[in-house]
Amino acid sequence: MLDDPGLDARLRRWLDVPVATQPSFAADGNSVRFVSTASGVPSAWTVELPRGPSRPLGPPGERVGGVFASPTADRAILSVDRGGNEHWQLVETDLRGGATPQTRALTEAPATIHLAGGWDRDGRSFYFSSNLRDPRFFDVHRLDLESGRTRLVHGEDALLQVYATGRGELLVGRLRTNLDVDLLRVGGSGVELLNPHEQEMTVLSATFGHDAVYAAANPGREFTSLIRFRPGRTGHEFLAEYPGDVEIVRASPDGRRLAMSVNREGWSESHLFDLATLEDRAFTSGPRGVIDSLDWAPDSSAFAYSLGTPDGNDLYLRFVETGKERRLTRPPDPVPSVVNPPKLGSVKVPDGVRVPYWVYAPADGPIRGTIFDIHGGPEAQARPSFNRATAFLVGEGYRVIAPNVRGSMGYGRTFVHLDDVRRRMDSVRDLHDLVAALRANGTLDRAPVGVKGGSYGGFMVLAAIATYPELFAAAVDIVGIANFVTFLSETGPWRRRLREVEYGSLADDRAFLESISPIHHVDQIRTPLLVIHGANDPRVPLHEAEQIVEQLKRRGREVDLLAFPDEGHGVVRKENQRVALAQIARFFARHLGTKATG
Repeated sequence: MLDDPGLDARLRRWLDVPVATQPSFAADGNSVRFVSTASGVPSAWTVELPRGPSRPLGPPGERVGGVFASPTADRAILSVDRGGNEHWQLVETDLRGGATPQTRALTEAPATIHLAGGWDRDGRSFYFSSNLRDPRFFDVHRLDLESGRTRLVHGEDALLQVYATGRGELLVGRLRTNLDVDLLRVGGSGVELLNPHEQEMTVLSATFGHDAVYAAANPGREFTSLIRFRPGRTGHEFLAEYPGDVEIVRASPDGRRLAMSVNREGWSESHLFDLATLEDRAFTSGPRGVIDSLDWAPDSSAFAYSLGTPDGNDLYLRFVETGKERRLTRPPDPVPSVVNPPKLGSVKVPDGVRVPYWVYAPADGPIRGTIFDIHGGPEAQARPSFNRATAFLVGEGYRVIAPNVRGSMGYGRTFVHLDDVRRRMDSVRDLHDLVAALRANGTLDRAPVGVKGGSYGGFMVLAAIATYPELFAAAVDIVGIANFVTFLSETGPWRRRLREVEYGSLADDRAFLESISPIHHVDQIRTPLLVIHGANDPRVPLHEAEQIVEQLKRRGREVDLLAFPDEGHGVVRKENQRVALAQIARFFARHLGTKATG
């Protein structure tokens, strides 16, 4: 592979697999708007029903983060950023004049972030939150589409996010932390707090039914449940609980049903909940994977959802009455290869915590090496969805192990807090203990293993090779944190307070943050390192990559930096992914060798 003329061709086959997500039904119900990577960068597309081909809604350019179809006319609003900087602007694409969409910018404040919320039911206005008033806080605004004027709906010194729109009212989340949310009903009668609480309450989703508000939340529970808030009543009612998190809750336009997604050991289950009978119907047909978004047809007869499986990410349509499913978008023909569903395992580490992990293995042939892939967050979860890098590396003969160390989502309230602040390095120790356990039980032999991770996972990579220098033979850090003090000082001001709750604050925990930052332990690093970063990263600034590379080069260590001028927190453009994944593949081939292992 070091000088492999076929590498680029094999890689391009996986790069040609488009990711389709964020479905949004057109007003007439005859087509679905969505975000696709088919053009090489996430952009707006549409697919005609029942089985029409997909086509772009505009020329490819900057990244589209979401598409929101009007409920009354053939137009949509897009969230667009520039160079991956996440300073989202709102753009209208209008198809009422013919086949060629007409676009116009609705917001033109490049230093401001506009977080899309949703359309008013009359299709005349659109709600969003932005940090225009103060970079640290997000207020809720209403945009009039005809005049182009905006007005403040609700503002306070907090992070506000629109969860759902109703008839003249909104559901707004006020984020105390990423895991503690005040759910507000904002409307003509003022602002009402629906979920007064003293202990942490996570709200993952909320929606208006015709007679109540429904949400995925965990008051007093380990996992988020389906709960109901009725007008005129104090508190909430539990309607359904599962051995996993309810993640998405969307009411049908006729108000009769809820479409839901439930996380069951990483896999998604789709459910239909009847609000009259309280009957819960789970759908088990179709491919297994992870649902990340869904939307109802205007006539409530079906809902579309985005499903990521180990070898692709496409849109599906689920019909309510029959339960039948139809695939709306298609993978390339032929598919590069089949990625077998990963196997879920777990080990109990010495302090008694059980650490789950997924194993992706080649379908046939010997295993040429093992790579541990660490997720970000840290409040995230490795799940059996589509990961282009994993699919490619498995196709190249590598076994990929994706652990969920303590602090991951999906395993309950207690587990997600096991790595908070002073317990940060316990999660790094989980990596060491997991490798040791897999060697002891025969899953791994004594052959060298590699590690890669992005964002917080990048910190985990750097911390692991600094704390356990002999653990990994090669490491890839993608947009990772090298120095918690500079990270918290330089990250976007709207993020700092949320991140300090997780990691510790500069005011109270500075010495501790310095003590665990990999930048202060570079003398221990011996592992060859590849660092990948975007120059426009607003979350983990490029300086994090530059400083670790500089310090390692001073010490004569093997380290390389691959920085992309047109990327942000990750690598999303197809050609940049080609460069990055090719370099990763060659890097692991050089350091893990090509010897088959057990």
